Amino acid sequence: MKYCAAIVSGLFLAMAVPNEGALYGSVLLGFFCLAPYFAALRLSRSYGEAALMGFMFGAVSHTASSYWLVFFEGYAIWTVGATALVYGIAHAAVAGFLRFVSADRIGGNRAVAPGVRSFRPLLTAAVWTVWEWLKSVGFLGFPWGLVAYALNNRPRMIQIADITGVYGLSFILALSSAVIAEAVFCVPGLRFVKNGKSLRVRGISRLNPALPGAAVFAGLLAMTLIYGVYRLSRPTPVCGHVPLLLVQHNADSRNRSELNVLGEAVRLSREGTEQFRNYSDYPRPALIVWSESVLRRPFEEYRSYYVKNPPDNPLLPFLAETGIPLLTGAPVVHNWERYEASNSAVLISPDGGILFSYAKQHPVPFAEAVPFIEYPWMKRFMRDIVGFDGSWTMGTEYVVMELPRGDGKTLRFGTPICFEDAFAGLCGTFFERGADILINLTNDSWSRRKSAETQHFAAARFRAVENRRVLVRSANSGVTAVIDAEGGILGMLPLFESGFLAMDVPVQISGNPTVYAVLGDWLPALCALGLFGYIVLSLAGQKRRPRR
Repeated sequence: MKYCAAIVSGLFLAMAVPNEGALYGSVLLGFFCLAPYFAALRLSRSYGEAALMGFMFGAVSHTASSYWLVFFEGYAIWTVGATALVYGIAHAAVAGFLRFVSADRIGGNRAVAPGVRSFRPLLTAAVWTVWEWLKSVGFLGFPWGLVAYALNNRPRMIQIADITGVYGLSFILALSSAVIAEAVFCVPGLRFVKNGKSLRVRGISRLNPALPGAAVFAGLLAMTLIYGVYRLSRPTPVCGHVPLLLVQHNADSRNRSELNVLGEAVRLSREGTEQFRNYSDYPRPALIVWSESVLRRPFEEYRSYYVKNPPDNPLLPFLAETGIPLLTGAPVVHNWERYEASNSAVLISPDGGILFSYAKQHPVPFAEAVPFIEYPWMKRFMRDIVGFDGSWTMGTEYVVMELPRGDGKTLRFGTPICFEDAFAGLCGTFFERGADILINLTNDSWSRRKSAETQHFAAARFRAVENRRVLVRSANSGVTAVIDAEGGILGMLPLFESGFLAMDVPVQISGNPTVYAVLGDWLPALCALGLFGYIVLSLAGQKRRPRR
């Protein structure tokens, strides 16, 4: 039953975050999806057994929520199989910490003091928050599947992200599950088995350890909702608008020809510019935005190609005719001999010049950048075993682009590429460097699943709230949308359909930076510090007392 509980909890977590059945996730499941897992760890007989439960939970939750990785070309055994293994091992380690803070005894020697038992739900929530933080940062960071995403479409709940980041919600939801797991062991008459012994809860007084955690949870939930109502009643000031044309050409760039993809993008752009005045107070857009990887050839070196192609509607003559700049994804080659190229966003002027170029800095691990690829043994392994031969060169500079926004002022914007808009630190740096808004270019069409598109969107949505700025997303197949500074959706195109979104996008800027913009991930850092202190004091106390 314990192992079944871990598996069921993994499935619950996958169902709580955005999925095929509920594109924006399940709020209800978010509040208790981890409870069966936490309860199972309380019943584990050893750290080895807890690790096995953790492995099963991690492998199941990751595979069930990110199963669409199977469509990543011919690398399913690596994108799904290897990542499920890695997350299983990672959760096996996390399970050890979860068992330690939820145990009735320290190291099997000293009973946990009654007062300390009252803090078990808080300690459990802290461990989970630190875990979700660690899995979301660094080169191997993959901020998908966070329990907090169950609340991504609840405006009153997500407003605290400007103070705590997404991890404030992770803590609250993990605390809810921890309180439920604690309460299960306090129900009078309940029988359960631990260390081979059948135990039975006999008195209602056993509810006491769950009450402090429940009280803290209720208080945090109430404060979160009150703060959400307050922030939504005082939205971030709008200091102007910029007319944008976002193009979603919905092309499988791996299976459709280069000219077909380019032709569809130009066709939609022409149609959008001709109809723009029907959607806007401006006669034409200040900028046309395409998604990542629309241009497959380096623009600078193949300028003559784009003068003539696509044959029935050439790109550069179209830009010159309309007088509108284009922001699009394209490779930029830095070394032709070794073909070292970056996955970049380029701002092309109407006369065909490159005004700005930003190279993606955070790669998809082992897909866009491979550690130690400079060594022959790694090259052979990736080419002969994995079947992957090549990677992008990563950028090192945050480029804030500029253009006239249509009302006599200048728009400054950052352009995170692909899943870079899921990383809070990277997006926050663009704002530190002076960006007014973010424009994300992404191509998730290879995933072939709406849940994959929406999971990315849910993660990115928090960047707007954290910084109280507008986030614009122009995606190949979705989610193409404009998100305001409160996380609300101002406009969106249907998934996996071609079309364009013409909008006067607001520029929202508050007078002062948010708490999160200033302090960053202070909450998970505080949780880590508190857990470290608890573990040290617990182990020190164990050594001072003789074994009984």
